[in-house]
Amino acid sequence: MTAVEIAPQEEAPRPWWMENAACRGKSDLFFPPPGERPAARENRETRARQVCGSCVALTPCQDFARSQRELGFWGGESEIERAEAGYAPTTPVIGLRRHRASARG
Repeated sequence: MTAVEIAPQEEAPRPWWMENAACRGKSDLFFPPPGERPAARENRETRARQVCGSCVALTPCQDFARSQRELGFWGGESEIERAEAGYAPTTPVIGLRRHRASARG
C-alpha cells in the first residue's frame, strides 16, 4: 500500500467584520465557561453588550449569528435573545424556560 499525500487546504479569509470586531481576543466575555451560574452569566453578558455597543461590526455580526444559529453572545444579543427573535440555535438553549418565566414577572 502506498501513502497518499494530501495538500493542506487554504483557510478561507475571514470577513472584514471579524477582523475588525471590538470583541477580537475577548472570547471569555462572549462564550460561557462550563457550569456558569445565572448571575455570572448576566454580568458577563452585560460586559459583552458594552463591547458590542461600540463595535463597527455589530450588524454583520448579528446577521451572521442569526443565520448560523450560533451559541454565545454575538452582535449585541445573547443566544436566548436570538431564540426569542426566532433564530434559535440548533442545540437547546439552557435556561430559556427560566428566562421566559422571569421576563413575565
